[in-house]
Amino acid sequence: MSQALQAFQRETGTFLDGYRTEEGILRMHGTKKSKHQTKQAILIRIKKDAAKISRYRRLSNEVLSRKEAHKYDDESFKLTTQLLDWNPEFYTIWNYRRDILTNFKFLAVSDSEEKHHLLVKELQYILLKLKSFPKCYWIWNHRKWCLKQDCRADFSVEMHFIGQFFEVDPRNYHAWGYRQFIVQCMKDSMGLEGERPKIDYQEFKFTTKMINKNISNYSAFHNRSNLVGKLFDQSPNCTDINETDVNLQRYLSAFSGKSKKQVLELELNMFQNAIYTDPDDSSVWIYARWLFGDYFLDDLTFNEGVTLINKANKIIEELAELEKEDNRGIDNQWCLKTQLYLLKQLYKLYKAEDDSGVNYPEDDAREFDKMRNRLLELDLMRAQRYKNLSLDN
Repeated sequence: MSQALQAFQRETGTFLDGYRTEEGILRMHGTKKSKHQTKQAILIRIKKDAAKISRYRRLSNEVLSRKEAHKYDDESFKLTTQLLDWNPEFYTIWNYRRDILTNFKFLAVSDSEEKHHLLVKELQYILLKLKSFPKCYWIWNHRKWCLKQDCRADFSVEMHFIGQFFEVDPRNYHAWGYRQFIVQCMKDSMGLEGERPKIDYQEFKFTTKMINKNISNYSAFHNRSNLVGKLFDQSPNCTDINETDVNLQRYLSAFSGKSKKQVLELELNMFQNAIYTDPDDSSVWIYARWLFGDYFLDDLTFNEGVTLINKANKIIEELAELEKEDNRGIDNQWCLKTQLYLLKQLYKLYKAEDDSGVNYPEDDAREFDKMRNRLLELDLMRAQRYKNLSLDN
């Protein structure tokens, strides 16, 4: 472990300590409320709240006055800390804090090392805020700004931090966006084009790990879709990456050979495992729409596209039958919606082959109408959408 990482852990401990998890918040919803308060208790609470509001307003007015007067000093910096401790959503104060850092704090340091230590302290402060407010845009934004100001920033520490974050909140899209930001910083700092495919592949591998842990992760699937495109463009050299996992070796070989057919086959296997794990989770079904969208299908032959769509449809059809049995004859809507989408995509492939005399199967057309009518019965909120839906639009 590097000295920077050791220092990080000494100062912050584990990220688990004091983190405000969604589960903790949700548990409060199941807590039985106490009996109605007496009038006296209500008056006491109002009085206490009034005092807090008064203090907050005084502090807010003081800080905003200093901002208006362009006061950049230690006292102003201290006051921004107090106000942000109270309300981290006050983005104007984050802006003022950055002005103080730029026009006062940074000017007082003699070299990049001192500036680095100053920014490390700021990062530690931000970490404390993230534990209590993990979904506040302005805190994440300020952390990014701090790293951009530090020519000695240690991105391995940031990757370690985000790894700890995912241990308690793996679906936080702010954290996923921050990880992508750090990855880009790492690429820029290296300046070697040959290293970029390796980094992107490691990130693709990371999405695999996170999805295998819990398929209900929109951010992991979204990041995965972006990385697939990058890896096809870059065609990483298999010999440059040491991969021991047999399944991931197949992905690596497919990216290197620019074989979208092979990647789609591999992703279809993952899709099958995911929908059987949790048929009601929307994230994997939405990802399937991207998998069988134009990005992949446009580069496949007609026969390849038809074969893979029919294979996917067969997988979903088998699951749909099991779901119907388990749910007393009620269809799984995600199965129906995805099958409708696949039948439309199949129709597009056949339509593109009009000149060759290949016709869209009548059985598939009838199946499309049958599923659409079933959704009209099940999903009344979107009834008009299904009424307007056809193979041609």
